[in-house]
Amino acid sequence: MVLTKFSELGLNESGPGQVAKTSGGSIIIVGIDFGTTFSGVAYTWSTKGDKVQVITSWDTDNYSSSNEEKTPSALSFIGEGQVNWGYSVPKDADQVKWFKLLLLDEEDLPKEVKTSSRILEARNYLRSHNRTPIEAIAVYLRCLWNHCIQRITESVSKTLVNYSKFHVVMTLPAIWPDYARCRMRVAANLAGILGHRAAGETELTFLSEPEAGAIATFADMEGRQDIKAGDTFVVVDCGGGTADVISYSVTQTDPMVVKESVKGEGGLCGAVFVDEAFVNMLKHKMQPKKWDMLSAETRQRLIHDEWEHGIKQRFDNKSNKTWSFNLPWECLAPKERLTVTSLPKVTFTSKEIEDVFNPVIEKINDLIHRQAVAVKEKYKIYPKYVILVGGFGRCKYLFEKVKAMKDRLLGEEIEVLQARGADPWTAICRGAVLHASASTGIGSIFIQVDARISRASYGVMMLDRWDPRRHKEVDKTWCEVEQVWLAKDQMDWFLREGEDISTKKPIKKSFYLTFSPNDSPTLKTMIYLTTVSPPPHRAESTVKSLCSIKWDMAVDILSLPTRTNSLGKVYHQLNFEIEMTCSGSSIDFAVIYNGKRQGSKNVAVEYSTR
Repeated sequence: MVLTKFSELGLNESGPGQVAKTSGGSIIIVGIDFGTTFSGVAYTWSTKGDKVQVITSWDTDNYSSSNEEKTPSALSFIGEGQVNWGYSVPKDADQVKWFKLLLLDEEDLPKEVKTSSRILEARNYLRSHNRTPIEAIAVYLRCLWNHCIQRITESVSKTLVNYSKFHVVMTLPAIWPDYARCRMRVAANLAGILGHRAAGETELTFLSEPEAGAIATFADMEGRQDIKAGDTFVVVDCGGGTADVISYSVTQTDPMVVKESVKGEGGLCGAVFVDEAFVNMLKHKMQPKKWDMLSAETRQRLIHDEWEHGIKQRFDNKSNKTWSFNLPWECLAPKERLTVTSLPKVTFTSKEIEDVFNPVIEKINDLIHRQAVAVKEKYKIYPKYVILVGGFGRCKYLFEKVKAMKDRLLGEEIEVLQARGADPWTAICRGAVLHASASTGIGSIFIQVDARISRASYGVMMLDRWDPRRHKEVDKTWCEVEQVWLAKDQMDWFLREGEDISTKKPIKKSFYLTFSPNDSPTLKTMIYLTTVSPPPHRAESTVKSLCSIKWDMAVDILSLPTRTNSLGKVYHQLNFEIEMTCSGSSIDFAVIYNGKRQGSKNVAVEYSTR
């Protein structure tokens, strides 16, 4: 193919590649589901690839909570270098929650989230303790990681832990921008998760939360007689902060191979927004002055006992009943306490509880409806199942509302499934482990995601051969090396939003650089992304930097092929390839020269955290 473009990167062609698998030695796989409200961890190891263990036995003063499958995503800084976390945070302690959502830039948060009292409280708490969101997440992840290493060691032995390589898979909402993944990697590094180990460097990869939930769900469904090639499923991951919907088509059943059907969607419409709506209604019924009289411990206990483990779990709207509970004495003024004969009570109608749930559930139903319609448009048939996973995915009322929406708008041929017990709650961390165990070949439960749909466009900024029919005059620039007019700031997208991404073959493209004999052979370029569809032809405000690639070449310039421009001036040209590998939520880049992948000693890939 004749090169028609030039810059620090000159695009030539693309071709197939192969992904190298991990091999040799023992390996321990850890899946971390760091959630907005609760976090969970699962693991397996080389000889037990099909046996996924979920971490429990949390440090807590509350015995009933110690063996829960997840622990609260909560922190309380209590002194220099000291912190309580998870269940060990006392109910009356000054603490921070929801800090996962602070990883996003404020402009990427919906208006109702920005102004949420929980978000404002979290920002103020971190500001008062002089902590950034990344630092707070790192502190929490360090506590979580240390606890998990201790539990894994107690289960499999100190020797196995010390002499095994670690592969850590962290899950993230599918709707999150790429910079959030980069910030989470920084937090994981600060937390010590990537610290030096005698067995070798720890591998950290990312997986979208709905895909992890789908893998765990498909693993439970493998071998069922009602699952056949061509069936399509919509997996709905309803968590604390976000809800993501993603659809898969089964291409093979033994072993099960699936591909993403249409581009998934998501939104900040998780359970925390239901909780906040209830607290706001409770404040209104109590009157704000009385609510302010309650201590932090009393508020926490009231919400925990009466809402989270009471009304919220039992509500199903099958009867027009009322919901009541007693308020604590603290909400009464001293004079009132002398005159009343019983504890004050607050009552909610079923209609009022519906009003707490429905705004969030309507957003989730809109996501499901659009996804099912998109599947119908592409495959001429609705998906077979809508499967609810995640902590909020266990909610009975959510199940009823999704089913009612489906019956009203989509028809009875779709079935809504909701697992019971802890399975929906732990699906994300279990699915992360199954994903990695399949890719490393240590497990026989093999759920392969054959292709995904790109949620953004990725490409390079480059100089293009000037064409007045295609380019703007402002972009016209002269190239001294080739003695030609070029167009600057032009975008060349080698992966576009909505395109299928094969997980078997990385995207590999050829480029060139030009050098004068006295130049230093160094490459530094940027990879850019945009979520605008179709992506723009030239760089504009919607195009953001994803990462920089710097290659310190051990190359003798004089040994490179030469070219001659119209003035008879000779220059050297270096040909190489950049390979982009997509796996789950991870996007990785490598430089290939003379058919060999260049090592990390010479190639540095730095991701933007803005």
